[in-house]
Amino acid sequence: MSRPLLPVAARVLFGLALGLVAVVTVFVGLRSEYGIEALSRIQPHIAILIAPTLWLGFQSLASTTGAPSRQRLLIVAIGLVVGQLALFLPTAWSADLVVIGTNAICAILLARMLLQPSEAFVQVAPGKFRMTRLALLFALFFIGLIVAADLIFVAVLSAGNTGIIQLLTGVSGVIVTVVLMSALVGVPLALGGQTRHATRDLATEAPLEEDHDLLRRLDQLMADQQIFTDPDLTLARLGRRLHCPARSVSKAVNRVNGENISRYINGFRVRHAATLLTTTDLPVTDIMLEAGFQSKSSFNTEFRRLTGQTPSDYKSHGSGDK
Repeated sequence: MSRPLLPVAARVLFGLALGLVAVVTVFVGLRSEYGIEALSRIQPHIAILIAPTLWLGFQSLASTTGAPSRQRLLIVAIGLVVGQLALFLPTAWSADLVVIGTNAICAILLARMLLQPSEAFVQVAPGKFRMTRLALLFALFFIGLIVAADLIFVAVLSAGNTGIIQLLTGVSGVIVTVVLMSALVGVPLALGGQTRHATRDLATEAPLEEDHDLLRRLDQLMADQQIFTDPDLTLARLGRRLHCPARSVSKAVNRVNGENISRYINGFRVRHAATLLTTTDLPVTDIMLEAGFQSKSSFNTEFRRLTGQTPSDYKSHGSGDK
């Protein structure tokens, strides 16, 4: 939410999701501590919005426009209308089942996004995909805990025995959560396991003439304007600079060079850093930042991968015959 370079839609959706969590938390507190049971009628209608809002937020990071597509918005809208209507069913545990079903579906959709390569998140700088992946894992775990808690509550209601609460909220609750999370991650792995190999398959495809043309334009852009020094450079921004779809840029790099966009950009950064190491007296850390790296570990890893030396050794002994 605090990163101004992320799409506005993603920041708004993540902020809305956190706001909804806060409202539900307040409702639970008021019901349990002050006995305001009238809120129980409103709470499910708010709780059902949390998981879809989170999913749409992550979808914004994978959209070239920086916002969820109309198709996804329509699907979510229809699903929420049906869910909101189902909440009015007169069954005692119907609200919990509706919320459980909505959260379970969204958890599966989020788990499928974990299978996407970093290039799919065109609004995220390739070097910062790890943070996005951690956020996805956290959202998935959070929704899984909600589903587990609701399952426990439904079990208590159906059992009609308050003594079960102590059993189910203890070790059994943890077991339910672990089993549920394994299922949520395992299902998309089984159904969509080939998504992870998409980038690898592109590298084996024969490059087209337009791929070579696009890569020449990209190389020229990198050389002339040195935009690789921007640590927040994303595929979406490259696509806008080249006036083409962001995924076309990623495909061209994969087909022609046989590498992903992250390594392609890091190649320019390493070459720029190597020049600065041999032509200036700047400290290695300053050169790292000047080249567009923000992590010392990734800088050292990429530099060693391309030169066979650490940046410090390269600066001390020169490039040699490399």
